[in-house]
Amino acid sequence: MDKKSSLSSKGISAVFWGGFGSALRALLQIGAQIVLARLLGPVEYGIFAMATIVLSFTNFFSDIGISYGLIQKKEITPDDIRYVFTWQLILGSIVSLAVFLLSQPLAGFFNEPRLVDVIQVASVICFLNAISSPSMNLLKRELDFKSIQIASFVSYVVGFVVVGIPMAMAGMQVWALIAAYIVNVVLNLAMLYSKSRHPLGIVLRQGGDGDLLSYGAKVFATNVVNWLIGNIDRVIIGRMFTAAQTGFYSLSYNLLSSPTITIIGVIQGALFSTSARVQDDRDRLRRALLTMIGAVTLLLFPVFFGIAAVSETILHSLYGSSWLEATELLRPIALAMPLYLLLGMATPLLWVAGRTKTEFLIQIPIAVVFALAAGFAAAFSLEAVAWTVFGMYFIRAASILGVTCHALEIGLRRIFRAMSGGLITTVITTGLILAADSTARQMTGIPALWLTADMAAGAVGMGASLWLFPSLINHHVAQLFEKIAMRLPPRAGGMLQKFIYRPG
Repeated sequence: MDKKSSLSSKGISAVFWGGFGSALRALLQIGAQIVLARLLGPVEYGIFAMATIVLSFTNFFSDIGISYGLIQKKEITPDDIRYVFTWQLILGSIVSLAVFLLSQPLAGFFNEPRLVDVIQVASVICFLNAISSPSMNLLKRELDFKSIQIASFVSYVVGFVVVGIPMAMAGMQVWALIAAYIVNVVLNLAMLYSKSRHPLGIVLRQGGDGDLLSYGAKVFATNVVNWLIGNIDRVIIGRMFTAAQTGFYSLSYNLLSSPTITIIGVIQGALFSTSARVQDDRDRLRRALLTMIGAVTLLLFPVFFGIAAVSETILHSLYGSSWLEATELLRPIALAMPLYLLLGMATPLLWVAGRTKTEFLIQIPIAVVFALAAGFAAAFSLEAVAWTVFGMYFIRAASILGVTCHALEIGLRRIFRAMSGGLITTVITTGLILAADSTARQMTGIPALWLTADMAAGAVGMGASLWLFPSLINHHVAQLFEKIAMRLPPRAGGMLQKFIYRPG
């Protein structure tokens, strides 16, 4: 097997393991979130959401992007790793201390006195995330997504299920979520390092550090702009609305963004790590983008559109009547997530194509306009902010996907053809879900049965669409499924291949 074929195989394995782990972790996250939301209520969730806004922003300063260079650089030395670890250690310490000392003004910004103690305790997370970054990126470099997903899954179980839920049941309020978060990060760090076993030591300067710093600076600047686009709405909401309203928005957003971000992280990591090794082969890069866009549109678009169609049923059945005020927030956020996925597919290939600066320049005006629009919308209602978020993701996805297609010389017609099967499946599936929801509501007053009917209709809709119209699976996606089938048990793999290649 030649080098490129080997990399392609490892990339498929990375997506397979990453996708399996992502699905398992997403289900666990949703389950734990449901239990914790029912136990804690909107106010405690809102306070936790305000703290996580602070932590997510400061994490960028505890990781300025140099550790990403461990993936991108073709050859790395032990001193490269020690250099990255040294600066992650220094930056993490500085940022954690700064967050601790600024807890009072940060709590004042959100008009929530309880945030002072919460931010002080949670500030250690900045340091822990900083020193875990080298291990994470070294494993991504080797496409070892199996170890990454195992660490992520186990640490989440211990943190939020073993620690968080019992503490919430004991009446520990927001501290149940903070403790769960810290345990999760500590255990994840330990497991990642146990797999990477990278060299430790202090190296402040070394040959080639200019390349790592230059690349890291570009990634850092881009990530800060991405953070502003992805979080300015929550900053504005935390500032202008109550803790309960912040909780409604946070739950709606996290319910959908958490699994989406997990999926994007896996696919981006696999695409970036694999594509960086064949960055001069534009044909392979084009096929990679078309394959992932086709697969995501086919498999995940119907899910998010279905959620948008029956958002009230989902909230009522899973979280209870106390969370129904989030219904009109969940709908636009659900419609925004497929656009986020398209954006996530294009970004790593744009980076590999050498257009990191282009992405940064495109997103600066988007960030400015979004901040102004979200602030204006907040003067009207939470729902207006949520629809503004949808509009932002639409503009952002269209811009980045268009630039990536231009960089890789892919016509928009080829993108549409890759998406067409998934879009048709989405329309059919969403229609069946709406019909099932309406019928179930007429037949019974039990929300859990409404949701059961909706899920069954969604599964039937997707399965029937692909069974009746096999041409909806384009050849790029079919080839991906064939490679996945080869990694399944023989019986399951054979059934999948027969399903893919049966006559239309």
